[in-house]
Amino acid sequence: MTGSTGCSKQAADTKQKVEGLDKLGQIKVISREEGSGTRGTFAQLAGFVQENTDKDQTVKDAKIADDTASVLNMVGSDQSAIGYGSAGIMVSDSQVKVLSVGGVEPGQNNAGYPLSRSFYLVWNGKLNDVEDDFMRYIRGAGQEIVSQSYTAVGKQSSFLSLKPKGKITVTGSTSVGPLLECLAEEYMKLNPKAVITVKQTDSSDGIRQTMQGKCDLGMSSRDLKDNEKEILDYESIARDEIAVIVNKENPLEDISMEQLEKIYTGKITEWQKLYD
Repeated sequence: MTGSTGCSKQAADTKQKVEGLDKLGQIKVISREEGSGTRGTFAQLAGFVQENTDKDQTVKDAKIADDTASVLNMVGSDQSAIGYGSAGIMVSDSQVKVLSVGGVEPGQNNAGYPLSRSFYLVWNGKLNDVEDDFMRYIRGAGQEIVSQSYTAVGKQSSFLSLKPKGKITVTGSTSVGPLLECLAEEYMKLNPKAVITVKQTDSSDGIRQTMQGKCDLGMSSRDLKDNEKEILDYESIARDEIAVIVNKENPLEDISMEQLEKIYTGKITEWQKLYD
């Protein structure tokens, strides 16, 4: 195959990808709320966090969603919309489709996918007996639950609870929350003396409440900042991908990191100009 033939095929593929984009008009940008770990990680990986600040440059007229379910609803009801959310809790939805990014689809153990991140649990000070028992479960037997929708970070192993009595309050990320609810439910079957309550807010709130002693464990879907690391202990419990979604009527199948940056900062505002 000659070089010119390869270039011709690439041009044909690109033309096929963008055919019909002109019918979609203005791009409707859907973003997670400020404080969301998913938003912070997405902005950082896509390259639109303001230098020397924690602020991202998400376009001001972006519509804000409080969780992945809201993103799905908003994108599914608007053929011109684009959004993002945790791939691990993306439900099958006939109104939206997940894009590949740079030619790579999100998926468990897919090391080439560029929008991946860790899920963390954080705590302040020494874990008590029931907290330590729960963390032992998550590191070992709990990784089987993790692997059902996410990428496990530890070896699945047998677990024998010491059955300490106590209550654990967990607060934070709406992306990590569904996983923690599953882990807590299964752990409480093994240790009926434990009561675990999971409250979903956002990553920054979970970290802040843990620092203030208002909850026992915090959930974060973003990396901790240096000042947070100085105060808190933390541990990765899973790996997740951030999925980019569009309406089912959008002909696009793949998008680049550069295009995502331009869309979310307002440099590209119309679908037909995506490949200009």
